[in-house]
Amino acid sequence: MDARRLLLALVALLLLGPLPAAGAVPRERSLDARFRLRLEPAPGREDALPVTRAMTMWVPAGVRTAGGRMPSCTAETIEQRGAPYCPRRSRVGSGTARGYIYESYEPLTIDLFNGGGALLAHVRGTSPVSIDVVVRGTVTRPRDHRYGRQLSFPFPDALIYPVPGSTAALVSMSARLFGRAGWLRSRSCPPTGWSLGAELTDVSGALTHIDADLRCV
Repeated sequence: MDARRLLLALVALLLLGPLPAAGAVPRERSLDARFRLRLEPAPGREDALPVTRAMTMWVPAGVRTAGGRMPSCTAETIEQRGAPYCPRRSRVGSGTARGYIYESYEPLTIDLFNGGGALLAHVRGTSPVSIDVVVRGTVTRPRDHRYGRQLSFPFPDALIYPVPGSTAALVSMSARLFGRAGWLRSRSCPPTGWSLGAELTDVSGALTHIDADLRCV
C-alpha cells in the first residue's frame, strides 16, 4: 500500500512540475504607462485656458526606472543633430497633443527618449508656429512613501512662450510609455494595474489632474 501511495505521489509531482522555491523572488516585469488629458474650453474662451509650466507624475512604491541600463540619448543630441541620431532603442514612448497658440490650435507630436537617469520628451509642431523643444524630465524619490518615483517635467520658456508676447496652452494630450521598452519595471503586478498620480501646474500655480494608468505587460 505504501509503495502505491509513493508511486502516485511521484506521478503527481511529474504532472504538476517543480514547486517554486520557498521565498523565491517574483520575476521583474515591464510596465506600460498611458496618460490622457482633454480640456474643453467654451467657444471664444480659449484665451482662458491655463498656461502649463510643469507636469508631475508619481509611480507606486515598488516600481523602478530602468533607464540606467538601457540605450540612452541626450537633449543636446536631439537639439543639435536631431532625434534620428539617437540610438534606436532609446525611444521608449510617443504621443500626440494639441496646443492653443497665437489664436489658433496646433497639433503636436511627442517622442519620449530614455535619457539615462532622465526621461526626455521631444515636442514638435509646425503651424501656426514652429515648435521643436526637448522637455527634460527628472526622476527623484518622493518623500511620500506610497510612491516609488517622482517624474518632474518643467516646461522650458520656448514651450510656454513660443512667440514673443504670446503664451501657449496645452489643450489635450495622449501619450504612452511603451511596455515593450521596459523603462518602468516592477515585481508586483496587480491584475487591474494602477491609477497613477499625475497633474499639470500652470503659471499661476493651479493644478489640473491628468488621467494616467500603469499595467504590466
